[in-house]
Amino acid sequence: MMMNKKCIIIIEILGMVILYVFVHSPYLQIVPPCWVFQTTGLLCPACGGTRCVLYLLKGDWVRAFFSHIVFFISILYIWMINIIYLINVNKKKKIGTWLYQKYWYTYIFAVILMIYTIMRNIL
Repeated sequence: MMMNKKCIIIIEILGMVILYVFVHSPYLQIVPPCWVFQTTGLLCPACGGTRCVLYLLKGDWVRAFFSHIVFFISILYIWMINIIYLINVNKKKKIGTWLYQKYWYTYIFAVILMIYTIMRNIL
């Protein structure tokens, strides 16, 4: 059964409120270090991802970008798709549907993430 439009919008607003409360929480200081980096000295594919998300939530876009470039672009893509979806829910003529995720986007993301991980461990 499909959710109605009002329910989707309410869930979106609740999600934003929860994120706002989470960002201003003292628990953000309790982020454990990456165990892969601690044991091997190599940056794993997700190293910097948590910092990227936290900086984005705090509004520091530059530090978020340089914490993890691939995560930053992926999060922006997800936000953009979410906004397009919310617009399309209320319109008869759909916009930007070509941006909706295709199965092969996952393969492209995985390859880019592997290349990014290798490059930042080499440089």
